[in-house]
Amino acid sequence: MNKFRTSKYLQVIPREKDYAVYHSLFGNLCLLDFDGYNLLREFDKARSSNEVLKSFSKYDPILLINFINTLLSKGFLTIDGFDEYVLIEEDYQRCKKHFHSGYLIRALQLVMTNKCNRSCDYCFVKTMYNSDERAILEQSPKNVNMSFETASIAVERLIEILRKNGNRELYIEFFGGEPLLNWQVIKSILETFKNQANGVALHYSITTNGSLITPKMADIFKKYNVTVTMSTGPFDFKEQTTCRKGNSNATQILRILKDTGNWVTFNSVISKETMDEFDGYTLVEKAKDYNVTMVGLILDLDLAFYESDAKRETALQKLWETYSFGMQKGIPIVGYWYQIFQQIIGKQATRFSSGYKTCPATGCKLSIEPEGHVFICKCCSAYMGHITDLDIVLHSPQYEAYALKAYYNAPECKGCEVEGFCSGVCMGALEKKYNKIDTIESGTCTIYKKITRKLIENIRTHEILTLPLVQHERKQLHVCG
Repeated sequence: MNKFRTSKYLQVIPREKDYAVYHSLFGNLCLLDFDGYNLLREFDKARSSNEVLKSFSKYDPILLINFINTLLSKGFLTIDGFDEYVLIEEDYQRCKKHFHSGYLIRALQLVMTNKCNRSCDYCFVKTMYNSDERAILEQSPKNVNMSFETASIAVERLIEILRKNGNRELYIEFFGGEPLLNWQVIKSILETFKNQANGVALHYSITTNGSLITPKMADIFKKYNVTVTMSTGPFDFKEQTTCRKGNSNATQILRILKDTGNWVTFNSVISKETMDEFDGYTLVEKAKDYNVTMVGLILDLDLAFYESDAKRETALQKLWETYSFGMQKGIPIVGYWYQIFQQIIGKQATRFSSGYKTCPATGCKLSIEPEGHVFICKCCSAYMGHITDLDIVLHSPQYEAYALKAYYNAPECKGCEVEGFCSGVCMGALEKKYNKIDTIESGTCTIYKKITRKLIENIRTHEILTLPLVQHERKQLHVCG
């Protein structure tokens, strides 16, 4: 008879009335009552089910067997001597063998322009890059505005790749700079490809400061189901602001989008430049007022920010306050930090089905500059080639490094409590500071782990699977009289 033992990847977070348990590679978070937890701990030494049944003789044996089988299916128990990491290694080897086919790719980021009509101090473009190719392209007059020809070639090439790999959904993001400065090309792409092309469903989004949106644009966004992600700063909702950093007509733009029925989200940054002025309460209130569906909170991409304990704690506090207030108001507060938690509780696909953990730039998307040059993301520096020769891009060592990072972030990540769900800090920030991506920034690790633990500690019992062994036992005793 097989002997089982608790997985070495088991994570346990004691709560007031139960225990939250999950697998650090596979997730499957659920809540165990005290009796259920004690039963789980019976397997800290390798034991058979029958041996454990003898220790829990007051329970119905069928109930116990079902409970143990559930623990096995969640990965909390494993056959003695088996290391679940072999499943990660198998998937890694499959990816290493086939990544160059482009099977991972699901998303296309079109950098419509490198110009912007605002001068936000916290914009990552000012301080992010460290490659010669980025330096040249950022200054090149030919790499300012994307033409319709370049944009359409990119869409067509990606559709070909998806079809070849049996994928039928492509997510296209209009990015910048401020992409609406190149509105006519955006409009032409939407009208040309619509929401389906050559058997592939097309889902669109645009990341914009929103200041250039007109009612006609809003109508077109609505027609083609374009998600409008508005980048919002701490000054955007200040009354009568004239600061060049602020979008003085933010509420007017939101009113237009609300009246048109657009799907709108916010992106906001917590950084050294915005920390003092950041107001999560106002952000959530405005989201509620204008039917904004969710608020994304991005942490500083300048890694120097995380060297200060005080700044890390303040950022964590602002994250939690905004998240909690969003919960009260029915506005989801999200970000890479939240995606870790979502994977652990099973509400977001893990790497095994999505191809990535928190960052799709680990092989699942391509970013195209206005002139057609390809990077993995607007944040990253490693040049991979040109959209007209996608085969070279997909066979490049740079693309391979990004794609395989979905499996192994860095040596320091081995054994981490969120290893299976966290992509670490932005790869562009790592490239900037360390000139490599297979490393960590320990300060960001601290924030990610603390916020994940806090989210788990505060999850409500009706939001997650509970395994109340004691309740079943009492019910059984009651039935038996």
